[in-house]
Amino acid sequence: MTTTEPAIGSIRSHGPSVQDLHAAETRVVPPALLDHSYVAQGMADVPKTRYTSAQYAALENEYMWTQTWQMACTVDEVLEPGDHVVYDVADQSVIVTRTKSGELKAYYNSCLHRGTKLRVDDGRVASFRCPFHGWKWDLDGNLIELPAEWDFPHVWQQPNSCLPQAQVATWGGFVFVNLDPTAESFEKVAHKMIEHFSISFGIENRYKAFHAVKEVPANWKVCMEAFGEGYHVIATHPQIVEFAGDANSEYSIWPDSPYVTRFVNSFGIQSPHLAPISEQQVADAYFAFSARSPRGAVEVPEGETARQVVAQAFRSALSPVLGIDLGDVSDTEILDAHLYHLYPAFAPWAGVGQSLTYRWRPGPTPDTCFMDVLRMMPVPDGQERPAPAPIQRLRLDQSWKEAEGMGGLADVFEQDMANLPKVQLGLKVRTPHNKQSVSFGNYQEARLRMAQRLTDELILEGLQRDGRSRAEVEPFLIPNG
Repeated sequence: MTTTEPAIGSIRSHGPSVQDLHAAETRVVPPALLDHSYVAQGMADVPKTRYTSAQYAALENEYMWTQTWQMACTVDEVLEPGDHVVYDVADQSVIVTRTKSGELKAYYNSCLHRGTKLRVDDGRVASFRCPFHGWKWDLDGNLIELPAEWDFPHVWQQPNSCLPQAQVATWGGFVFVNLDPTAESFEKVAHKMIEHFSISFGIENRYKAFHAVKEVPANWKVCMEAFGEGYHVIATHPQIVEFAGDANSEYSIWPDSPYVTRFVNSFGIQSPHLAPISEQQVADAYFAFSARSPRGAVEVPEGETARQVVAQAFRSALSPVLGIDLGDVSDTEILDAHLYHLYPAFAPWAGVGQSLTYRWRPGPTPDTCFMDVLRMMPVPDGQERPAPAPIQRLRLDQSWKEAEGMGGLADVFEQDMANLPKVQLGLKVRTPHNKQSVSFGNYQEARLRMAQRLTDELILEGLQRDGRSRAEVEPFLIPNG
């Protein structure tokens, strides 16, 4: 008798899968959540130096951040002519603005004279004037004033005197930019995310109700990856294991949309890491944790599950808050965490009441990064559209608890944040057996390995295009297999 090795990533935890839970629903599950896929990403380790090396960070800055679609701001922040937001990423900067004709444009934030940043703050202006020597461009990017123009006949009113532009796209109330004028369109790169939200999730007519950005003492990939898997729940968030199916989470990779992936963590079921507990225990633990919980004890009737009972209680709690009838909305939309990820660093949640969006960017060194948390809320029916919330900026030494409006989410975030500097420091430790790599799981962390591989592809393509040697990135590459 011969045995064969299981395919990479084919092994799953015991207990119900996300799709098993969907099959048991008594309400219609949105088609987007039935669309799941997995593509093996190999088993190769990832070099630790990708998280710690200034040389590798410089390659990311030059060849990845300059060629990918990134969320720069919300549409509400650039509604009127002259409204603008400065989007800084790595060592690049663009000004996203609204022209007099109503068009959205993104200009490279650099004076064409001697390179001074034209804007350092968001706001509203009639034109963009360099603070150093006074060169001025109108909202359409045309050079309209040049002091001592007689000394610049080679510049004044020449075609290359206009501010160069990045690509711009809008979706779901957000503005995206891509610094590469030849990059594939946002619609093509993000098509799986666009399709899913279009057919299954209401993301229209939302406003920015909360926005905080914090500097974090870890590489941007360390931070981003901490929010990309449920594997850490058992050790980092033990308070939720009685009602979170952490090891049964679903991770989707679609071969026809490689820049979009999804992570689904189901709630209202116990973690498979625990010995069996009763449905009542699951419900009690969930209600004790959640701010949506009803007053008083709630019993799980014979023949029903904790998941069904908790979902119904949350429907009753959420309906008046959202101003909509949730009677026909599935349990998974009410309870579960559906976190999409658009490579490299944009992550919107989907589902009823799931209003969060994350963004990550590199910091001034490989050991720091910035993480943004936004809450996009539906505009209440019949009410005037609220103004977008101002950005709250948190330093390295500040806690998420200091962000007004973060609520109970701050406690969970702080558990994650406690890990990140330890990870960053541990990545620099040279172990006795010289293991200088990170070992990702084949299924639960496949999306993390895939994102790393996409970065390899962009860097290698960029080096080849510029006639530079592959040797520059060779020590950092993920081996095949």
